[in-house]
Amino acid sequence: MTKSGLSTLLKSLGIPVGEGEQFLDAKGKYPKIAYWEYMWTDTMSSGSDYSNIVTYQISFAGAIPRDAKLMQLKKMLNDEDLHPVIYHEYVTSENGPGYYHSYFSIDVEEDL
Repeated sequence: MTKSGLSTLLKSLGIPVGEGEQFLDAKGKYPKIAYWEYMWTDTMSSGSDYSNIVTYQISFAGAIPRDAKLMQLKKMLNDEDLHPVIYHEYVTSENGPGYYHSYFSIDVEEDL
């Protein structure tokens, strides 16, 4: 998968999607998705050529656990033969209601 493909897949859910961790804290309604890169890996191929694998965290914030859009996202990833381990937590907030945070990583190929 490429970053462009990942972005297209996330946006096809029809909910707010933002690049950058700060998008989780942005005011607005749920559900929403934030994603950001956190690791680069060079993968050597034959000779001196290499490609870059960039690992992205995908964070889904929802008002309820197992939000229908989260379940739809999981199915879409599975249909692409991607089966990430998805973690869950409840995040409390001092400035409003808390939310359910589900997150996982996806590796994509990118030119750096």
